[in-house]
Amino acid sequence: MSHVEVEHVTKQFGDVTAVDDVTFTAEEGEFVSLLGPSGCGKTTTLRMIAGLEMPTEGAIRIGGEDVTDRPAYEREIGMVFQHYALFPHKSVGENVGFPLKMRGVPAAERRERVAEVLERVRLPDVMDRSPEELSGGQQQRVALARALVFEPDVLLMDEPLSALDRVLREQMRVEVQRIQREFDITTIYVTHDQAEAFAMSDRVAVLDEGHLAQQGRPLDIYESPQTKFVANFIGESTTLSGTVADRDGKRLLETDAGVTFELPAAPGLADDRMTVYLRAEKLGISPDSSGATNEFPATIATTNYLGEKTQFFCTLADGTELVVAEQGFTALDAYDAGDTVYVTIDPADLVVARDPGQDESNTAVDESVA
Repeated sequence: MSHVEVEHVTKQFGDVTAVDDVTFTAEEGEFVSLLGPSGCGKTTTLRMIAGLEMPTEGAIRIGGEDVTDRPAYEREIGMVFQHYALFPHKSVGENVGFPLKMRGVPAAERRERVAEVLERVRLPDVMDRSPEELSGGQQQRVALARALVFEPDVLLMDEPLSALDRVLREQMRVEVQRIQREFDITTIYVTHDQAEAFAMSDRVAVLDEGHLAQQGRPLDIYESPQTKFVANFIGESTTLSGTVADRDGKRLLETDAGVTFELPAAPGLADDRMTVYLRAEKLGISPDSSGATNEFPATIATTNYLGEKTQFFCTLADGTELVVAEQGFTALDAYDAGDTVYVTIDPADLVVARDPGQDESNTAVDESVA
């Protein structure tokens, strides 16, 4: 039995369906992220697990107990919010100890347990300080300590790192993951940031307009997306559609953009309309043709040096825009706007799905070639 079970949950606000028939689980001690764009229903789903919203339909179970209709105060849930929600007029110790105080824990025991949890989040010397004296990362750890101090059954986190700058956010990913592992607590984490979800999670559930689009390990979702939405939302891709044909023992995708790709061998898809997703980091770029499989010409529009990678924005003959990303430093002066370059991709790195213009049952990615 899973520790948290969300079963066919729907939430309507008047005529608006915010969450539509969502089902997923979180095992004991597992870190599961709800990932998706703004407005996809991930925060509403989290609030229903917390008891802050009640489902219109469906069931929620924690530890095997049905808590669907229980209010938040009857669920042993620790929650960390996006903007910390710390009391500015209380000390750090009073903030962290507040859940214990509400549960009637004596003052001496409260102080002992607060000191212990602050030690575990690496803030041993801030108990008597004001939250306003702390950095953003320290305040986030105080909020995390408050959510953990009463030993909840489940930890819920709603975009807790989004208010931090990029460097601190990346540092806090490591810290949150360390704390979650140390406490061995089942955690459900909401984010719109793919890198954040992939770096921290055991499993990821991708939401799209209230629906569960896909769930699985980060590696599986990235390498084998099951819908057009997931393929486009996860990573940086260029989308080309065309028709599959078998010629001279090769399986080819002849795209509408005039580029033909050799696909990995898989039966039964000749003459089907298909879409290929070209991951930017899977593409190679060269000023000269090498005659490699799946090589095609493109024209440089502009380049973007980002430090850890360089992006090349190119166009195909029909005007389709294409992004190539190379890791590390690339000699930018080797390419000028208007230059013809040659782009390559290994057949094994292609992500292929049935053309989304076909009926809905055919929009899943073909796992045999992804």
